[in-house]
Amino acid sequence: MKYRAITAFSAAFLAAGSLVLFAGPASARNGPPSVGCTTGSSCMVELNWNVTYTGSSGGHNGVVVPPPPCIGVPVGDAYVGSQAILSLYGDNAPLPSDSPTPINATPSDTTPTDGGTPTDGATPTDSATPTATPSATMTASTAALIVKAVPALDPQQQAIVDQAHGLLGTHPKPSGEWYQIAGNPYASAKDQAKCLKLPPYIWQAGADGTIHIAGFNIPPRTLAGLAYSQLTTAELGDVTLNPADKIDTNLPTFVDVAMTEPTRGILAVTTKGRPYVWATAETPDGTAATVWAYVTGLTIDPGTQNAKPYHDERCASAHLSDDGHTFMLGSRYAADDMAKVGAGQQIDCGVTYTAPGTYNLTVSVSWDACWAEGQVTPGGPPAGCKKVDHAGGLTPSTTQPVQVNVRDIQSVNG
Repeated sequence: MKYRAITAFSAAFLAAGSLVLFAGPASARNGPPSVGCTTGSSCMVELNWNVTYTGSSGGHNGVVVPPPPCIGVPVGDAYVGSQAILSLYGDNAPLPSDSPTPINATPSDTTPTDGGTPTDGATPTDSATPTATPSATMTASTAALIVKAVPALDPQQQAIVDQAHGLLGTHPKPSGEWYQIAGNPYASAKDQAKCLKLPPYIWQAGADGTIHIAGFNIPPRTLAGLAYSQLTTAELGDVTLNPADKIDTNLPTFVDVAMTEPTRGILAVTTKGRPYVWATAETPDGTAATVWAYVTGLTIDPGTQNAKPYHDERCASAHLSDDGHTFMLGSRYAADDMAKVGAGQQIDCGVTYTAPGTYNLTVSVSWDACWAEGQVTPGGPPAGCKKVDHAGGLTPSTTQPVQVNVRDIQSVNG
């Protein structure tokens, strides 16, 4: 094998028997949405520390994603992790103090007090910089002098050893974490093979000590699932009724509803008038996937069975409010046309109540999503936009109840 696993760390990692995937964003952690793996397991790899998000974020949408091909098992900090790696490669070094001043060796550790040859029990101090060639361990016996050479390291392993020595010799202790890189046992053999292109041990500097490494592979399809989990769709605001009061039985009431920008994201409209939001997930090596969430329909709940709602397809197409600042969904009738509508006439968006009373009317908007590889493109979902695998569905946006008072029409003869 190219290198041995540090089994104490690997066994503790894999003994959990599952992989738990947290989906809080790298830039602003807002709590994990419901994300799982296709294997039915949970993930001990926090993928989102390797992913940055743009566009809509902060959502909690359920989705199941393929397990990542590579896992990074924490080995230790600049001192503990470096010493463990040097021990693995047969190059032991003392664990330094966190003190800025290195601890001086005692005379018995270096040169004998009588100035003669060091005793058998004396141990020379290790240099912070390794020698260019592997060291040799000499064992004396009555028969012969036996030399046991430490196995030669390849260039990649030597670079890891050199970095570990450098960290051990740095004061104060640098912040960061060593990671052992390995194939994810829940990923396919083909996906795990990608991890062989990465070094077996990687040092990640920084206060959080988490992996931000170009090439730490996360497939676009997985990025699409992560972006989907982050989507925050637009909310619905005020409902406008026409007529606003004096609503009578058997006469249509027109409905309009305002849309509000998502808390984190941008609300836009396609050339055909469909409102949408988007989210992009990207890894440090430039791999990215974008997910678009778009309005699929509008429904009106009149709050009673004694009513007939109307929600034509064009109700889900956006139009601007009278002041030109807000996207609206609902009826496309002009005010003059609304006034001409008679009893029992069908309309595009609204409701006709058939019995008097006080009711709570609500309006809901449904959403669907699709994804494409790469960054966001203008104009909404592109041609060939694919459904997000194993997505649990986006929650509809719903207004607060609006109280509607309906009068009965009375006719008087003669």
